[in-house]
Amino acid sequence: FVGVANRTLTLNEDFDEFGRLIQTMGTLEQNGVNNQGLPTWGLPYLAPTTENPTAGSTEVWQIMNLTGDTHPIHFHLVNVQLIQRQPFTGDPGNWSAGQPMPPDPNEIGWKDTVRVNPGEIATVIMQFNLPNLPTKAMRNAVSPRTGGKEYVWHCHILEHEEHDMMRPLVIE
Repeated sequence: FVGVANRTLTLNEDFDEFGRLIQTMGTLEQNGVNNQGLPTWGLPYLAPTTENPTAGSTEVWQIMNLTGDTHPIHFHLVNVQLIQRQPFTGDPGNWSAGQPMPPDPNEIGWKDTVRVNPGEIATVIMQFNLPNLPTKAMRNAVSPRTGGKEYVWHCHILEHEEHDMMRPLVIE
């Protein structure tokens, strides 16, 4: 799926200002260097939104795990289908993917959480349909922060989620 994905995103380990290990999410665009002088791709939750799909669109995401941990990645608003996993070598600036592997039998079908293993890219497909609310409940509620219909995607390990392994997902 290299070259076909709408987005290639990263799961990262980094260090906070006190030198403690933290987990973040990011894109293929390097986000400078961390406080240890190493390249970083992670973004804090409050950084400008990078995932802005259009309502009703279908997207394919590749999620590249640069960490030593398996992360259960949870999506709000959408269910996803795991298409494949594949090992990779290198870093987001220069990488190559290995042989694709199909989902495990228990991973087939629509899910709201997908396991992303260390050193692997998980490829998922999803459709961004906004909820259809009854007329009485309808209102044009938008995020005061982003001005869009804001949801999140994040690691379901609480410690990781609390350390900014969560990103906004704004439906336009």
